[in-house]
Amino acid sequence: MATQQFPFKVLFYFENESKLIVEIKRTDIQSEDKSVIYNWLIIQKEIRSAQSRQSATISVLTFRSMAQNGDEQIREFAEGILKWDETAAHFNGEAMTQIEAGELSGQLFELISDFLGTS
Repeated sequence: MATQQFPFKVLFYFENESKLIVEIKRTDIQSEDKSVIYNWLIIQKEIRSAQSRQSATISVLTFRSMAQNGDEQIREFAEGILKWDETAAHFNGEAMTQIEAGELSGQLFELISDFLGTS
């Protein structure tokens, strides 16, 4: 999916059955403050049950720090810790799959764009 029509670039993309975690870089904002340009988002997937249906919800993860321990990347947020290397990824101990950023669907690009208020 080409992202030229969207004012952000996806840098990292992790997914499991219930959520996605995405790091984006805003391309429509000029700022010295990296927290304005770079955002980590958590997207809770749509939940369907016999009783209710809840749409996907997005919130911003509160970034605290980043580190690298050998091949392992670590991002600490107020909401938890994301760790990954070439073979595995975990958010608060919950297994995630790292997916190539280019594989994010057009629907998710639109959802993120709507959340950012850029559509």
